[in-house]
Amino acid sequence: MKVALQFVLLVIVLLVLAAVSLLPRRQEHVAMLADEGRHKEVIALLERQLTKGVSDPDLLAALGRSYAALGEYHRAVDAFDAYLAVRPDDLAARERQAELLLQSGSIDRYLDALARVVALHPSPSRITRLIELYRLHGRVEDELATLRAYAASAMLEPSQLERLGAILAERANWREARQWLELADQTAPPNASTERLLLLDVLIQSNEIDLAYRRAQVWMTTWRSPYLAGKLILRMAQSGLAAPASELALKYAEMMPEHIFEMAGLLARNGRQELGRQMLAQWADRTSNPTGQQLRAFVYASALMGDAQGPLLKLAQLMRSGVQPATQAQLAEELANAFGKAALVSIRPLLSNEALLTRPLFAAELSLFEGNRETARWFLNRADPARLSPEQSATWLALLRRVETDGDLFNRLAALWNDGRLPAELLPLFADEALKLGQVRMHDSIWNSMRRK
Repeated sequence: MKVALQFVLLVIVLLVLAAVSLLPRRQEHVAMLADEGRHKEVIALLERQLTKGVSDPDLLAALGRSYAALGEYHRAVDAFDAYLAVRPDDLAARERQAELLLQSGSIDRYLDALARVVALHPSPSRITRLIELYRLHGRVEDELATLRAYAASAMLEPSQLERLGAILAERANWREARQWLELADQTAPPNASTERLLLLDVLIQSNEIDLAYRRAQVWMTTWRSPYLAGKLILRMAQSGLAAPASELALKYAEMMPEHIFEMAGLLARNGRQELGRQMLAQWADRTSNPTGQQLRAFVYASALMGDAQGPLLKLAQLMRSGVQPATQAQLAEELANAFGKAALVSIRPLLSNEALLTRPLFAAELSLFEGNRETARWFLNRADPARLSPEQSATWLALLRRVETDGDLFNRLAALWNDGRLPAELLPLFADEALKLGQVRMHDSIWNSMRRK
């Protein structure tokens, strides 16, 4: 009987143990409820456990997650606060707490929480997010402190070092601003400019003029950009550093002669005509046989500065050197177009007929300006209408009207038409001339010939 009783008791104990082992453990049960979205039941279960004095951090974390799932962010934050008091080094929990603070609208607490995450586990992405948010919310002092804390750690981008330098420069802290901007200069891509232009300003403010000039020369050579080089030169000039600005401008002219006119125009538009004139004078001295495009750009740039003297001197130089007559004539015409024909008065005796014959329409206009109709007609007689562009054809006809009678003009056009050498764009005008003189049959013949074409 005693043995039988012991056996029964053993069976009961084993059944109890089996039953207990089959029941899910507390954490597993909580997880199952959470997976099923039964967060209210999770919260009720965990709150009961916590009121009994159970302080398992895993339960606190689970409680915070369930509150967050229900949108009760403030209670979720409280739960994570309790959890982090036990496990302060849990990075994932700290990041989750920061997210909950943001969702709850507690911006200042969110930023402070994010700052603690960065302090415990700094990384370039976390630092970037923190300083961007500080800047967004106007917390400049915190932004400055964070930038300073990580400036020497190789975790900041050159643009962030530039931001640090800009804040310090605004406070006239030139020494420290220079320190971090020089680091940005060393680490930024070759084509970066913002941090380097700011460094130039800081060096100038620090009276480091020679160093500023040397660095500007290096950057200008690397950039090979008229726009950025212009900024360097203008900043030097606007700071009252006329000599370094002039040296930079002439260095640029040597380095990138194809962009001289663009640069000169930029300087002129920003009130630095003298620097532009220096660049153009250097180009004129060193260019012995300019192209037509260069001459046009040279005169246009000179016009921006109101300087007719430079192109006039260049024209005199070309004449003395015996450069091609067509080149001389083009420069003379560009000058007249930009500054008026009166600008050529001082140089006119040196301008040969050989040169003017390469541009007979311009020569005729110049002769009429001088009051010489016969010479103008002489030049127009040497223009071949068949070789003129439509625009030139219209100019040729307008000039003929100024030097010939209506009858002579009609006869000239008729002869060209009969020879098949009258440009098509002048046929309607020729027809008008015929009608004006009462030549109705000729007028009709001209229009019929246009229809056949």
